[in-house]
Amino acid sequence: MFTVSELADLAVQIEINGERFFRHALSRVRQDSLKNLFSWLADQELQHRNAFIAIRDKAADEATPAGPGFPLDREVLCNAMGRHAFSLDELDVDLIRDEKEILQAAIGFEEDTILFFEFISAFINDSASLSTLEHIKKEELNHKLLLSEKLSELQRVITNT
Repeated sequence: MFTVSELADLAVQIEINGERFFRHALSRVRQDSLKNLFSWLADQELQHRNAFIAIRDKAADEATPAGPGFPLDREVLCNAMGRHAFSLDELDVDLIRDEKEILQAAIGFEEDTILFFEFISAFINDSASLSTLEHIKKEELNHKLLLSEKLSELQRVITNT
């Protein structure tokens, strides 16, 4: 069974992976606007990681169990996340061929992160931690929107050339 502390650890790992992805992607894009966006997103992931560390530490201090009354174990989590569990693994940016694919991977990463946060919100009972989670989830939704806009811009440029 997972505890809130363990769920926060998973969220920390997702944020670490996101920060690494965006920092590595900086070297793979040419447009200054993408470099600026990826740098900002990496900083955002770092802030989110720190917020989840605080949630984890608070939950560990209180030995807070996860859940609304039923056990959450790794199998339940993996079944619920399905193909989306890749956010827990590091994505190899070097395998991505161009800026379009980098943006598509980043959007997928944000979607997975949002799904994970929606899933674990049912298992967090502390109102302050839940509020932090909801705030971060909104920021991740904004990240997805910004990345989608950049992808649309890039596709328009490609189409017009």
